[in-house]
Amino acid sequence: MENIFTVNIKSVLEKHFGANADEIYEKSPLIQYINEKTRSANRGSKSRSSFANLYAIFVYLWKL
Repeated sequence: MENIFTVNIKSVLEKHFGANADEIYEKSPLIQYINEKTRSANRGSKSRSSFANLYAIFVYLWKL
């Protein structure tokens, strides 16, 4: 599913992985999950889903 953050996610992947960016996106359930959870981020506070899981992923990855 495409949303406004999909372009940003794919541009970061292209920056780091070049021609393999699309393949990495397609094979990574975690990246697809992040993309899915961010689709409502720009719609306002009442339509936003819970971002607690995204925060937990961020904290975990930050510690790596």
